[in-house]
Amino acid sequence: MTDFKVSAKACDTRACGFKCQAVCPTGVFLAAPRKKLADYGIEPEYLISPRFTYFCNGCMECVTICPEHAITIKGHKTT
Repeated sequence: MTDFKVSAKACDTRACGFKCQAVCPTGVFLAAPRKKLADYGIEPEYLISPRFTYFCNGCMECVTICPEHAITIKGHKTT
């Protein structure tokens, strides 16, 4: 089994519209609020978090679709 590490640095969810989350066939990504949601009147801002990296199958769909080039997958072993 190959160990994959997913990093979503420099992610701008407002620019991309959560594309990585939409294309990931194994559900690696989770949208988490950057601030408390109890702040009334403030539009929530979200950050994509690769919370379930152990499900990553290395398909690279998230890397390909990310307009910010914010996602990298390390540990991909080619056969």
